[in-house]
Amino acid sequence: MTIKKKTKEVVKKTCTKCTKPKALNLFYATNSDNFSDKKYPVCKVCLKENLNLSLDDDLLSEIIIDRVQNILLELNRPFIYDLWVSSIEEVKKTNKDLFGLYIKNVILNFKKSTWKDSVFSSKESIISTLNSDENNEVPSLSGQQVESEDRNKTDVVRMLGYDPFEFEANEDKRHLHNKLVDMLDDSTLEDGFKLQASIEIVKGFNQIDKINRAISTITSDIKQLSTNAGGIKSLIDSKKNILASLLKLAEDNGISVKHNNQKSKGAGTLTGIIKTLQEKGFEESSVNLFDIETCEGMLQVANISNESIMKQLNFDENDYTSMILDQRQMLQDLESKVTRLEEENRLLKIELLKYKK
Repeated sequence: MTIKKKTKEVVKKTCTKCTKPKALNLFYATNSDNFSDKKYPVCKVCLKENLNLSLDDDLLSEIIIDRVQNILLELNRPFIYDLWVSSIEEVKKTNKDLFGLYIKNVILNFKKSTWKDSVFSSKESIISTLNSDENNEVPSLSGQQVESEDRNKTDVVRMLGYDPFEFEANEDKRHLHNKLVDMLDDSTLEDGFKLQASIEIVKGFNQIDKINRAISTITSDIKQLSTNAGGIKSLIDSKKNILASLLKLAEDNGISVKHNNQKSKGAGTLTGIIKTLQEKGFEESSVNLFDIETCEGMLQVANISNESIMKQLNFDENDYTSMILDQRQMLQDLESKVTRLEEENRLLKIELLKYKK
């Protein structure tokens, strides 16, 4: 007697665009009550074709964002500006479907959020964060400060690929991003354990700040000081334990300056800092370096320094002869380099002309 295996029937849905029946996993899930099966009626392939998103386009332009927002409105999914920006950066590295990647990030981070939870600009997300704490008075920020806070969060998300403080209290996030961005050097980004330790250290110091505020609040009332002595002692002990744990974590991972075994020579110099910024993708650093090296102030400092050196050194004829020979060799090397670069530049211009045609 042979037993026939039952084959599981694949549930399909017909796309309203291409009118082809397709498996349910080829349709985006929605938070909208307008669709009984909780699936968007247009399949992912047709939706991708309709959106027609390309990295060659300005993906932050009003036209493209409006196009994306219209779909998200029908899906009842939120548009989070910062998440859209981080998704664009991720697509540049992975070459994935941008809209599909954004939906994945939304489901991972804002699964229960709907269209009404949208944040349409990065500046708006920081202002809403500051206004979300109704019980505490938060000082208002100037436009420049808001832009700086937003840039720190964007930099953290861009370098890590996610927001490590997503589930922290809204009033703490901007402080956490500001502190973490200063710790994200090459050694931290390349070492996953050190990265997690840095995040924990930032969170720990944020907790210490809260304990300090609590102690200040209690001790501000001198009349109640004696009755709250036990609470103060408990807070001080908690602060001491947290600080000891953070210092041990910093020492074990070489995060503090004293125990840093990753820092290379010249890391704190102008050249070292500019190199680090360029490796992290901050193209403005190259312009800043050129402006610094060519400004009148720097030239005056260099001339004064050279004159001081010449006055203190007593060169004889042999020294001058040796220097002239060295300078001649340097000039020849530089002329050779310039000639090679000019030829490369000429060939690149020819290639560009081919593409223009």
